[in-house]
Amino acid sequence: MTQLQHIQHAFQDHLLRGDAAIDGLVRNSGTLGVPERLAIYTHAYSSRLTEALREGFPALARTVGDEAFARLARAYIEERPSVFASIRWFGHALSENLDARAVDDHGAMLGDLARWEWTLAAAFDGADEAAVGLEAAATVPAQDWPHLRVKLHGNLQRTATTTNAIEFWRAATAGAGQPALALHTKPIEWIAWRRDLLTSFRSLDAEECLALDAAGRGQAFGERCEGLAVRVGAEAAPLHAV
Repeated sequence: MTQLQHIQHAFQDHLLRGDAAIDGLVRNSGTLGVPERLAIYTHAYSSRLTEALREGFPALARTVGDEAFARLARAYIEERPSVFASIRWFGHALSENLDARAVDDHGAMLGDLARWEWTLAAAFDGADEAAVGLEAAATVPAQDWPHLRVKLHGNLQRTATTTNAIEFWRAATAGAGQPALALHTKPIEWIAWRRDLLTSFRSLDAEECLALDAAGRGQAFGERCEGLAVRVGAEAAPLHAV
């Protein structure tokens, strides 16, 4: 390891873990001592990551308030130091962090809310791919349909909520008062996607969840129809599958 690499590692260990090994490698400036000089960078590191989280999770920040958001951001930064070259991806595990720290239903809602905002951002940032429309699907010969496999679009995202976090998201986005907290009797599944610059979303019913699961596994259309025939009948299965 070169001297430069040694200094870089020591500096990183100080930023991430408060390690004091860097102290002996930093000179006094005359006006600021070593602790004061290092504190500038320590504060800047934490502040920039907190700002990135606030930009990525604006509804969560508005819902909990500035002070509470700063606390949860600090906890996340300490427990999940950034490992990405792009700061865009730093908040990838915030929802998991909030889930692990949740002690009540409100904590569970915050985890759902963070997961929802990350899902919408992922849909917006998803790959630009051509989508197959109904007209194109209609040109597929009937004999080919049983072997047809659907590839999910690159910006299609899916998540589930156990609370009414999306109502909190709507309220925060509109600048309205917060709704009463509510729990779902069973998780609600959602999809989000982008068309041009517009992100859309909607909930899924049980059959749609099964269809998306099957498409994700690469299941052929004919196999999907066979599974549906047991529940809706052989005649209705193809249209139901479409």
